[in-house]
Amino acid sequence: MSSRIVQITDPHLLAPGQALMGLDVNTRLEDVLQLAEELDPDAYFFTGDFCAHEPVQEVYHRLRDRLDQLPAPYYLTAGNHDGRQMMRNAFQLPGRGNEGICDLVQVKDRTFLFLDSSPGFVDERQLDWLAGALAQHPQSDIVIHHPPIALGVRFMDAKYPLRDTERLLHLIMGDGIRRRVFCGHYHSVRTVSHGNLDVYLCPPTSFYIDPAADEFHMVDRAPGCQLLEWTCGGDFRYTAYATSTVREELQK
Repeated sequence: MSSRIVQITDPHLLAPGQALMGLDVNTRLEDVLQLAEELDPDAYFFTGDFCAHEPVQEVYHRLRDRLDQLPAPYYLTAGNHDGRQMMRNAFQLPGRGNEGICDLVQVKDRTFLFLDSSPGFVDERQLDWLAGALAQHPQSDIVIHHPPIALGVRFMDAKYPLRDTERLLHLIMGDGIRRRVFCGHYHSVRTVSHGNLDVYLCPPTSFYIDPAADEFHMVDRAPGCQLLEWTCGGDFRYTAYATSTVREELQK
């Protein structure tokens, strides 16, 4: 059965009219949402960092009001700029309070396991859940904010990688099954293979980071998303998209 999913990540939203490093991040997300709707997906995956700095409840409520207008189901996981309780207040998410937001999502005949890496690691409760979910659904792919391996984005690999990955990598690689990880966090776009793991880094809707820089350096690129496609025969294809026009930024 064929399926199409659009992944969107790292909007870093602010209150209306505010800018992040000169970027109108709210408009950039809206541009990507309009592009994503044109791609006609069966579902949307949002992989975290919905807030620009600290979590803000009103940001999640405004986001929910917009995402509820999408023509297909959407699913979310948290990033390091997000608040679990605030997300649960705005969206119907599994778990309680500040527990990690993990979930099994079915899109047609594909199964995806959503993990919450918002503290910078995946906690043991989630890893126990992941072990059971993979035992029951071994062909599942993983959706998470942080990439589980280094991706060659030098500043992020050095300063803000996912921590304590030994058990996570054992679970998602130890069975030898070819598995995909769809992630964000690194503010770049690339695909990296490591053993039986293929990691797909989604372009951000907010700002891009120069992957070759040792210190934080923003580069001027259009906001984007990625389309994940499976054919009826099970073949996989992904395409990274950027908006065709970039609206004038508040500051050059």
